[in-house]
Amino acid sequence: MIINRLLSRRWKQRRYSEYTRHYTPDFSVRLIKLIALLFVLVLIDAAGMMFFEGQSLGDALWMGLTTVTTVGYGDISPSTTGGRIVTIVCLYALGISILAHIITEFIEHRLWVSAEKKYGRWRWNMKDHILIINTPTIDSDNYLRKLLQQIRATPALTEYPVQILTDKFKGTLPKDIAGLGVVHFAGNAENSDNLCAVNVSDARYIIVIASDHADQQSDSLTFDVLDRIQEIGTKAMILAEAINDDNRKRLQRAGANVVVRPIRAYPGFLVRSLVAPGTEEVLEDFFTHDNAHMRRFDISFQDRCWQDLICQFVTSGTGIPMAYVADGEVRCNPEPTQVCSGEAIITLLNDGQTVTEQQVKACLNQ
Repeated sequence: MIINRLLSRRWKQRRYSEYTRHYTPDFSVRLIKLIALLFVLVLIDAAGMMFFEGQSLGDALWMGLTTVTTVGYGDISPSTTGGRIVTIVCLYALGISILAHIITEFIEHRLWVSAEKKYGRWRWNMKDHILIINTPTIDSDNYLRKLLQQIRATPALTEYPVQILTDKFKGTLPKDIAGLGVVHFAGNAENSDNLCAVNVSDARYIIVIASDHADQQSDSLTFDVLDRIQEIGTKAMILAEAINDDNRKRLQRAGANVVVRPIRAYPGFLVRSLVAPGTEEVLEDFFTHDNAHMRRFDISFQDRCWQDLICQFVTSGTGIPMAYVADGEVRCNPEPTQVCSGEAIITLLNDGQTVTEQQVKACLNQ
């Protein structure tokens, strides 16, 4: 029993060593050498057929190829002792086994490549792609799924290949995420070799996500990643998340074109900032009441053209209408020529602007 276990373990170790030795990046060199050796054996056999059998070069090569591939049409075959010995040695004993070895090498190499891609160890050599660096520590699958769905739903980004650099998925990507046409490289972003492996220099867009949106140390890690990217060099537009607003300028100096606050519930905010830089400042401004903010006025109106309504509000200094409420449903940004009726209106007010319901009523009665 002990001997059997030792032999079994030795066999597995031997298989593993062969696996790691054979399926290295020099696979193509080995395959070319095997094919060349097989071709040499066919040529030697062809020379033997021409010498012993008196066959033409074409017939000799035809017989050699049909024999080594085990097709065996039988239309041409050796009849002399010398010709048979050459065929047995070159084709039966060596050629067929080398061909089988070539096929085995190719199949196992394809299996190795498939496993490398599946487990995030394959270097994809992408160009003009969207590179997502890091994933959130909490609920990363759900956030990443929503983010990728938003990317695929955005016309300006839908055709770009997407790659993720993260150590979160050391196994395989979830099927629904991989189904969005995404690949990943398993590794730490604070490593220049890993950044080179995902081709940061050739990316079109780079998104650096803060791993922990509640830990300000994430900004230091983001800075480190940005600094490494600048050392490598890139043509990409870089978007980075900042936990602390005081670090925005620092991250911009490190190479980030756009810096946003992490908003985990709305990954579409990040995508919008990517395709329309500057909108992130407008949207973030809404989250602070001291700056631009929305206000709802529960005042009904009937049959008003939306573009005329906007002009009236702007000229009267009562804000900019952004939406209205009709039958309990909020209707955002309707067509300019649409005739609207509703029981409330939502306007955008700037910093320090005070608008009363009486002013809104007076504006609507114009």
